[in-house]
Amino acid sequence: MDETNKKSTKEIGCVIAYSVGHNNYGTSLQGYAMLKKIQQLGYEVEVIQYTKRLSVWQKMMFVVNALRAGEWKNIKHRLTSKQMLKKYPAYAAGIAERTKAVDAYKQKKLIPLFHEYIGYDALCRGSLNYDAVVVGSDQVWTPMSLPNKFFNLLFVDDRVRKVAYASSFGVSEIPSFQRKATGAYLNRFYKIGVREQRGKEIVEELSHQKATVVVDPTMLLSRKEWEVEITNISLNENEPYIFCYFLGTNQEARRAANELKQKTGYKIVTIRHMDEYVPEDENFGDEAPYNVNPNDFVKYISEAAYVCTDSFHCTVFSILFHRQFMTFYRFAEGSKTERNSRINSLFGLFGLQERLYQMNIDRITNLIDYNAVDEKLAALRKDSIAFLDGCLRP
Repeated sequence: MDETNKKSTKEIGCVIAYSVGHNNYGTSLQGYAMLKKIQQLGYEVEVIQYTKRLSVWQKMMFVVNALRAGEWKNIKHRLTSKQMLKKYPAYAAGIAERTKAVDAYKQKKLIPLFHEYIGYDALCRGSLNYDAVVVGSDQVWTPMSLPNKFFNLLFVDDRVRKVAYASSFGVSEIPSFQRKATGAYLNRFYKIGVREQRGKEIVEELSHQKATVVVDPTMLLSRKEWEVEITNISLNENEPYIFCYFLGTNQEARRAANELKQKTGYKIVTIRHMDEYVPEDENFGDEAPYNVNPNDFVKYISEAAYVCTDSFHCTVFSILFHRQFMTFYRFAEGSKTERNSRINSLFGLFGLQERLYQMNIDRITNLIDYNAVDEKLAALRKDSIAFLDGCLRP
């Protein structure tokens, strides 16, 4: 493909949250759903893959920005993750097994649509290959991402339409030193769809734009469509189980899940050490498989008697598959970098505030009126698809 001349056929460039060796299931699933829906709408689509060539100075500024934004835990995690792999060989072997499974999924579902641009100059020129560039979804606009000039589409030529679909800031407040720059990149967009109500407020506080709250891409596909994706997967689970998927370290979540296990007699199936090594999880759960790809993850949710999670996307799939579930906050309320607004917004859209854990796991047995939830979801999905299609039409 000529990276300097725009193609004659209609082409959509898509910027999705993706990185090699990153095993978060929600990231892969929302990326796949985003691409599939754009294709279903009749457009050709490529994933824009940016391979950075950063100077030492640029790397230093990335760290400085992260520290100023209060994201020191992310820096610490990057520095210590390799140490944990060396310290715990069994953990390293498990992560390698999971990475292999997730990479195989990406190789089949995502990578065939990738177009790589090496270096920022090539990325900027490459933007002219597309009629529109869409960023979405997930936490692509966190304070950490601002200097990269990628997820905010600062690399996209002024002549190319820029669209955000279900983009999330991840935080409830933008750091004061980033507010002006955030408003500047938001003003370059043609249309902005955000995943949370708080995201809409941030857009309208910092820019001249109006934002529309839309559903996460995973909800653009129906339950039946996801059932097709997982139809040939067999888990070999012959008895009821509680599926636990915790990204954070909240020990109250584990204690509550064990209490549910004691009361029901059901075993716990868990997926350990997703974002970091959690020593306590070595003794948590009756089964802890590592050979789990994103579709396997969906299958575990779809067949669980109960689901306990602190994950946004695990919550989404629990809703799609009509599970009895309880969601725990992953971050301390009121902390500088807490990212709980996405859960609050999701529950607000569907009237499911009762599914937020409030020191009483017994409420997980309360039946959910999924007829009412499905009615709301159908309307939101219809509006969200119409928004996306309207953004892409000439």
